[in-house]
Amino acid sequence: MTPSAPSKPPAGLPKAELPPTPPREQVERLVAASARAHGHLCPGQVIGVRMSILGLGLLGYPCPLPYPEIKSLLGVVEIERCLSDAVAVATGLRFGRGSLKLINLGLLASTFWDLGSRRGVRLLSREEARALAPVYASDMEGEHAQQTEAYKVMPNSELFQAQWVALSLPPHELPGQRPPKVPCERCGVPVRSGQVRRQGDQSLCAVCAGGAYFQPLQPLEL
Repeated sequence: MTPSAPSKPPAGLPKAELPPTPPREQVERLVAASARAHGHLCPGQVIGVRMSILGLGLLGYPCPLPYPEIKSLLGVVEIERCLSDAVAVATGLRFGRGSLKLINLGLLASTFWDLGSRRGVRLLSREEARALAPVYASDMEGEHAQQTEAYKVMPNSELFQAQWVALSLPPHELPGQRPPKVPCERCGVPVRSGQVRRQGDQSLCAVCAGGAYFQPLQPLEL
């Protein structure tokens, strides 16, 4: 399926008025939860937590998202690293529910999209924030520790670049969409989530279409 045209947000794009930095207690609580889920604490998780608080806040939502508001947003993370775990923990958005997507561009960035108002905000971590870490955590020793603590208190404007964006995703990628299962015409396996591939006049699964991430070797008896 070809991607849909970008969803156009309304004119004006009002944003919620936010303080330069979120409450320290909120940051510490979400960072601690992220570290427990991720297995250790690192600067990337603090970036992900701050990104979540700011992105949801700009759209007028609390962080983490309560029910039923959690059904109103879609998150996209652009890297398969610590940041992604932090965004999932901090916001409550989940890959398994279709409310969080990974589009791996290798960037410390996330987009949050309000399904109702059709507003989207993308936040990109500023590389120059690394050099500012000693200014905000001069009492910490080591680059890793300085960045981890500094990113908790650094102003949003020094930590992120922000922009309003329009979302361009196929309809079946949006939360709540359940395209019908389509059987692969070569192997018979049902293909879910709109991921069928067309080759000529056939509807195929990714494996039979040659687009799999693995190379089949031999069947395994169980």
